[in-house]
This record gives sequence, C-alpha cells and structure tokens, in this order.
Amino acid sequence: MFVRFDYPKTYGSCVNDFFATDRMPVSAQYPELDVIEQGNDFIVTAELPGVKKDDVKITFENNVLTISGSRKAKEVPEGAQQLLSELQSGDFSRSIKFRQDVNTASMAAEMNDGILTITLPKAESVKAKVININ
Repeated sequence: MFVRFDYPKTYGSCVNDFFATDRMPVSAQYPELDVIEQGNDFIVTAELPGVKKDDVKITFENNVLTISGSRKAKEVPEGAQQLLSELQSGDFSRSIKFRQDVNTASMAAEMNDGILTITLPKAESVKAKVININ
C-alpha cells in the first residue's frame, strides 16, 4: 500500500505561515510606503494615521531614507473596559535605499491628514542631459 505525500502542500503552509507579514514586528512593515519617480524627483508617500508630525523623524544618509517615530497609544478612560484593541502603537522605523544619488540640500517633506509626502530631487549627475549636435 502506498501513501501519497504532498510535500509542498504539507510543508508549504508551514513556510508561508513562518514568513507571514502578520508575524513580523510592526516596524518591519510600518509605515506602508509608495515610492514613485516623477521627472527629476523621487516622491515617497507614507501613511501615518494618528501620528503627529512632531513625533516623526526623517533622515537621509548614504542614500538611505529612514522614517522613524512613535505612535502613542490611546488611553482607556477610567471606568471603561477595553473590549477590542487592534490599533498598533509604539516606536516604528522604516528605511529604503535609493540606487541613484539625491540632492539632499533640496529635499522637502509635508504631512497632511496623516499622509507624509517626501520629495527627494535627483542629484544633477543623475538627471538626463540633452546634448546638442554642432
């Protein structure tokens, strides 16, 4: 008698469960980012609902942009009972490396309605140049 053993099905779910993002620390996936290249700029957008701009720090070093900060937990009022707690709080940090050089002197950031937008202009050496033929 033969028993069929489906290795990928049996162990695949174990591997997928082990590397599932819901098992990762908050800082590994938060904040969620979008990065686009638009003309001569890179634009990074981060969702930071409930985070004040004074609680966010942005650094750029060795072509690595780091967004870090703290999301404060809401206190449960005295006499109230917490029935469900899914809102994440605590310190976070997210870093992304850029392959192209950035003009650090002209970087800008703004935060509106929990959306952080960082504009990183490309360095002059990275921008496309038009060469006229004489």
